[in-house]
Amino acid sequence: MRHPYEKFIRLELIAILVAVVIGLFALIKGFLLIVILALYMLAFSLASGAIVEWNMNQTNQAGKHFLQAILLFIFTTYMIFQL
Repeated sequence: MRHPYEKFIRLELIAILVAVVIGLFALIKGFLLIVILALYMLAFSLASGAIVEWNMNQTNQAGKHFLQAILLFIFTTYMIFQL
């Protein structure tokens, strides 16, 4: 039997893996815009994890992760405008 939120869990794991791969590529090549893309993927991963926790009625953890995702998104967007 499959977990009812397996799609969201897979989405979170894929986003983390993509963020790691993009982040490693950015470190090797030294491109700042690719680092920003990796940070956006990390924020997306946190948001999808928050959705899973929200649906599992863990509202405190979901709120904390969603707030982290929003702050990371705002910080990354601020970095773009400072370039």
